[in-house]
Amino acid sequence: MTEDKKMTMMEFHKQVAIETNNGIWPALDKENPSKGELENALHMAHASRYHWSKVGTAVNLVRAEYMISRVCSAMKRGEPALYHANRGLEIAKDAEKTDKNFKDWDMPFVYEALARAHAAAGNKLECKTYKDKAQKLVDKVSDPEDKKICQGELDKVQCS
Repeated sequence: MTEDKKMTMMEFHKQVAIETNNGIWPALDKENPSKGELENALHMAHASRYHWSKVGTAVNLVRAEYMISRVCSAMKRGEPALYHANRGLEIAKDAEKTDKNFKDWDMPFVYEALARAHAAAGNKLECKTYKDKAQKLVDKVSDPEDKKICQGELDKVQCS
C-alpha cells in the first residue's frame, strides 16, 4: 500500500483483503513450510476473511473460508479445518445460485478443502469421498488453465 494515497475505508478493506489472501500462497506452495510461516499464513487468512466480510460478495467469503481451512489442514489442525471447510460449503451453496462472480472452479475448491480437512482430522473415507466429488467437478471446469490449476491442487490431497 502506498503511504501517500488517500483511500476510503471500502478501498482499504478491499486492498488488505486481496494482499493478505495473496500473501498466503507462498507458504502453501512450499514443500515444507515452517511452523512460523504457517502461523503467519493463518493470521493472514483470518485477516483476509474479516476484510472480505466488509467489502466482498458471498464468493469472496467462500474463497476466504477455503484459505483458512487450507492453512489449518497444512498445520494438521483437523477441527478448525473442518469447521471452515464446512462453512465454505454452506456459503457456497447459496453463492452458487446468487453470486454472479461464482465460477465453475469454486465448488471443486470447496470440496478439495473438505477433503484436506478430513485428511487432517484422520478421516480417510470422508477425505476420499470429498476428493472424488471435487474430481467430478474439476472434470467439468470449462477453461483449460483453470482446470489445470484445480487439478494441480487436488492432486496434492493425500487421503491416506
